[in-house]
Amino acid sequence: MILKPNLTKKQGELLFAFQDNLIEEILFWWWARWWKTYGVAEIVNATCLSLPWIARLVWRREWDDLQKTSLNTLMKVLYSHGMVKDKDYNINMQTKTLKYNNGSRIYFVPLRDVPSDPEFNWLWWYEITYARVDEAQEVNRKAIDVIKSRLTEKIKEYNLLGKVIMTCNPDKWHIYSDFIKPQKEGTIQQDRIFIQSLYTDNPFIDHDKYRQSLKNANKVTKARLLDWDREYDNTPWRIFEYDKILDLERNPRVNGKKYISCDVARFGDDKTIIRVRDWFEEIDKTIYEQSSTTLVQSKILEYSQRYTVPMSNTIVDEDGVWWWVVDNLWCKWFVNNSTPIDTRTYNQKINEIPKPNFQNLKTQCYIELANKVNSGVIRLLEVSDVLKQELDNIVQIDIDKDGPIKLIKKEELKKKIGRSPDEADSLMMRMWFELSWVTEINDIFIW
Repeated sequence: MILKPNLTKKQGELLFAFQDNLIEEILFWWWARWWKTYGVAEIVNATCLSLPWIARLVWRREWDDLQKTSLNTLMKVLYSHGMVKDKDYNINMQTKTLKYNNGSRIYFVPLRDVPSDPEFNWLWWYEITYARVDEAQEVNRKAIDVIKSRLTEKIKEYNLLGKVIMTCNPDKWHIYSDFIKPQKEGTIQQDRIFIQSLYTDNPFIDHDKYRQSLKNANKVTKARLLDWDREYDNTPWRIFEYDKILDLERNPRVNGKKYISCDVARFGDDKTIIRVRDWFEEIDKTIYEQSSTTLVQSKILEYSQRYTVPMSNTIVDEDGVWWWVVDNLWCKWFVNNSTPIDTRTYNQKINEIPKPNFQNLKTQCYIELANKVNSGVIRLLEVSDVLKQELDNIVQIDIDKDGPIKLIKKEELKKKIGRSPDEADSLMMRMWFELSWVTEINDIFIW
């Protein structure tokens, strides 16, 4: 069968990248309803028809989404080329497999994290030629790496290069670190490519009318939809405003008491970060890729003497052997999962106003940090890309449910951005003093 796919210019770029013998990973970024899955479906169908007995994997986080989007779009492609069910192909909804009459097949696989299998060992039974990942921002990067190792079916026989095509909508998880940021900086790996589209690349809309419709939109919406600025994300569960994160280097100075906070390394690639702040202005900082209790203690003591910071204004994160540092220094100890601080006034308590409803102390401190960042009162020595990404991805979860305010779990965040949010955690700990100070003021007011 000779196919004549009707591809847009950007979809043509996708096909060209797929045919490139150096590129193994393709990220195709196009707005919803702008035919991004259609272009990929054309490639999936064409390769299955032209290469007998190959195997393709199409996966997304949920089967329901796979069926409504990925599978549904592929069926439209088959219909557009006059292909007939039970003649040119057949589909088994029980095994979630589509088979062509030449022996090629497509597996539709829902890819959810399995807590009992963090290494995704269940993927090892697949032998495939190419993989397609829809909404890649929802999928764990480790799972993508595992499936790349399974790109073996008919590779040697046809002299092919196994490839993964990923489609996505805007988000800033691993796709941002792996594709978007490095391509913008010219440092992207040679075996990767990021193909993005402006609204002007969509031939199915009136460009002038679309631009006019966003005339009165807010800054974030214009930046994302018109200028294609991927730094902005206005999803409601984000607690930090991106513009305010950028302002952290240039906010006005607000000086007063001095504080030291130390977020210590736990394991693996975690870092130890010690920050010195004059009220909300950062005046010094040290980062250790590897550290010991004696090294951390000596550095805190050095900062304490140099900047005249009392131990009562110094706080160290709770973890394993680090109690030794706290014990020796007689400083404050930050316990992530401890009970939130009761910041109610005396009158609020006697009138039985409920306590602040946060999951734990860490969540309470992050919400307070977001309030301070969004109010423009914190000033840092620098705002690294690492910190930008961490703050931008610390999001509220279960916002549609009753119960305490919750934030994304640290282990989940590490999966998404590929590291521990050490920079953000070291900022968050400073808020313990703000919350404790409120309770001290309330107690003084009573007496």
